[in-house]
Amino acid sequence: MSEIATLPKIEIESPQAISQNKSARETTAAREVVQTPARQLNAVHKVGMVLSLLFLMAGLVVGGHWLRQRLMHVEENDARVEGEVITIASRVDGWLLTRPVMEGDQVHKGQVLGELDTRDAQLRLKTLEGSVAAHNAQVRETTIQHDTLQKTSDAQIANVRAQLAAAEAAAAVVEPQVEIARNDFARADSLVKTGAMSRQEWDHAHSTLLQQTAALRQALANIATQQASLTQATAQLGQVSMLEQQIEVLHGELAALVAQADQVRQEIADRTLRAPCDGIVDRTFIHAGDYVQTGQWLMMLHDPNDEWVEANVKETAIGRVRVGQPVSVTVDAYRGLVLQGRVLRVGNAATNQFALLPSPNPSGNFTKITQRVPVRVAFDKLEHPLQPGLMAEVSIDVAH
Repeated sequence: MSEIATLPKIEIESPQAISQNKSARETTAAREVVQTPARQLNAVHKVGMVLSLLFLMAGLVVGGHWLRQRLMHVEENDARVEGEVITIASRVDGWLLTRPVMEGDQVHKGQVLGELDTRDAQLRLKTLEGSVAAHNAQVRETTIQHDTLQKTSDAQIANVRAQLAAAEAAAAVVEPQVEIARNDFARADSLVKTGAMSRQEWDHAHSTLLQQTAALRQALANIATQQASLTQATAQLGQVSMLEQQIEVLHGELAALVAQADQVRQEIADRTLRAPCDGIVDRTFIHAGDYVQTGQWLMMLHDPNDEWVEANVKETAIGRVRVGQPVSVTVDAYRGLVLQGRVLRVGNAATNQFALLPSPNPSGNFTKITQRVPVRVAFDKLEHPLQPGLMAEVSIDVAH
């Protein structure tokens, strides 16, 4: 009986209470079902608002960037990479013996690009060198003759002048003696007429006069002979002048031969074609064994370190472009590569002025087309080699 007394008391609900509890639970569940969609709609609305704000802010940022680019930059996609493409041509005719380079090879300044046959030029050079040597020998021989004749003539003239001076001195000595003998004879002739002097003394005075007169004539004749010898010796100086003229003629001929030899040497040097600068061979037009004409193109090369971008900017935007403004360059062939540079030159005429075929308007119909002005952009530092002719896009910072 004690065990039965300790059992828990079990409450038994009535059917009415059970019905009320069930109704309450159904009502609560119904309220929760009604409130759940409303909460979900509020969450979706909040997310949409946030996303809209984010998209609006992104649009404002993109639009601001685009507007800034439009206002502060001039962008152009009509641009190309340019470079000094050098055409290698031959200055002489001849057979091409070797062409040690091919397209794409990198060459250095002075490197041999091709060699023409030099055999004919070498033979002509040897002929001219022989003529030069012969003329040099002839010049030396004529110079020796000139010097010898000059020295001989000078010595002969000096000797004749010395003899002439001696003859003149002798005549100067004889002239007073003749005068004395003439006076003595005059006195003797007067005295012999008066008988104051003997005939023998008169004969002696007369003989002395005749001797002195003959001596004077001999001295004068000697002077004339020496003057004639001096004239003859002086005339030989004309031969010296003639030899001088011959030497001048020989020097002129020699200079002409030397010039011809130098020209042939230059021709031989021109038959070895060398690179004028460091560069890359872009194209070849002739092969070893072909005959080359004067001025014929052999190959083309360009210097990869001397490149720029030529952009054709619209005339509506060219007024904002100035020399020195910074430029960003992108090349279509190398996506992601951005090169920096500066405006180097702004063209002085639109590109239509250089068209091969002008566009006249005889009919009177006119369609206005925006023209373009060339702008050259120089790279600050060319970190990546570019091929001339590649398309590019430029963005010129006109705010600076």
